[in-house]
Amino acid sequence: MLLTMSGYIFPLLTFPYVTRVLGAGNLGVVDYALGIVDYAVLFSTLGMGMVGIRYMSQCSDNPKRRNEVFSSLVTLHALLSMLALAVYLACVWQIPSLAEHRELYYVGAAKILFNVMLVEWLFQGMQDFRYITLRTMLIRALYVIGVFVFVRSRDDYAAYFYVTIAQVAVNALVNWRYAQRYVHFRFRLCGMRELVFPVFSMGINMILLSFYTTFNVIYLGSACGSEAVGYYTTATKLYGIFISVISAYNGVFIPHLNDLYARGELQQFRETVTKSIHLVSLAALPIITIGTCLAPQIIRLVAGEGFERSVLPFQIILMQVLLVGVAQILENQVLLAFKKFREILICTATTTALAALIIILYVPTHAEVAAACAVAMPHVFELVMLYYFARKAIHFDSSYKTILRNALVCLPIVGICIFSNYYFDHFLAVLFIAGTFSVLYYAAMQLWTVKDEETVGIIRRIIKRNH
Repeated sequence: MLLTMSGYIFPLLTFPYVTRVLGAGNLGVVDYALGIVDYAVLFSTLGMGMVGIRYMSQCSDNPKRRNEVFSSLVTLHALLSMLALAVYLACVWQIPSLAEHRELYYVGAAKILFNVMLVEWLFQGMQDFRYITLRTMLIRALYVIGVFVFVRSRDDYAAYFYVTIAQVAVNALVNWRYAQRYVHFRFRLCGMRELVFPVFSMGINMILLSFYTTFNVIYLGSACGSEAVGYYTTATKLYGIFISVISAYNGVFIPHLNDLYARGELQQFRETVTKSIHLVSLAALPIITIGTCLAPQIIRLVAGEGFERSVLPFQIILMQVLLVGVAQILENQVLLAFKKFREILICTATTTALAALIIILYVPTHAEVAAACAVAMPHVFELVMLYYFARKAIHFDSSYKTILRNALVCLPIVGICIFSNYYFDHFLAVLFIAGTFSVLYYAAMQLWTVKDEETVGIIRRIIKRNH
């Protein structure tokens, strides 16, 4: 959780500063360029991350097999990156809309190359989260320092872009050096055949999912300008902080569940999946309630004045904390372990078609609000389909009663936020008082009224460790 949340907390340290120094327009220029670069990285990586985690966790006790799979995956990644880089540079040179800031895109090409050496999936598959966390925290701290040193005026948007790309390069170099503790790389083509289908299958799934992230930003920038991108990305970055809490749990348990499945321990597999859904609802519902009620104050605290148009997109996107949290469990923990690549692809293709329809029809007229709807609404349909396929693969407790109960417990939080907003004028006072009393109320209800065994057990373990 510390690792995942740091990916948002560290940028959050710089984000209020960057929004005030660069403004929505220049911030939109950088986010648009990063969106183009990330799209190229997406095509060069495909499903490498998810497939790598699965294979590394299954051969963690077999060094010879681990070396072979690692070498094949990196070789495949390198070949795909060369192809993606050639197409990317051709587009930068030929597309007129990219010409104004062409130097950004040339530097951004480094991310495509260094991404081959990042091999984060190796350490996740080996469950070496301690190394990942320590390395990431250090490099992200250096990133924060770099932003404050090099970004000093509105004209420094290029420096902000360069520091962001440099963070990836440093991570990749450190990772590649540390990876030698687990594996030894050699260029290897002969073992790629068994990896091509899962990598491309999951890759198609990732490309379709990009409609929720990268393509959304690109189309919004083309149709409505960089200022709309600035408002929209402000909302999505704040949402990212909340979803990181949920994603942390899911990311840690992917290799663990693959290991359980490989050993045939299906009963423990079912119990872990049920527990995952339970804990997601426990954390997601108060986050959604508090975040929605205090959205104007949160946006003002993080982005400052002039970002009021980010409030409604943030409220719309925030509903994803629960939807995406449960969907990640069903897809990554269940369907991926059972090799249900086709079912995952069906779910993603269907919901992406709906997202594309919303983007094309409504983004030109409703800008960042329509972009937020295109991200949030399709996840409802995706969740229904993922649940159907997951229950076909293995029966587990849906925990819908737990989700409903936690939702009812959250209702008084709305009253706490309304009361605070009515009696206090300053936005910081509203945030502090409403946030503090809402969290205390929710914890007290779970501990002394609901008395859920899993929740009480977690709280007791936290208290025991702190003492």
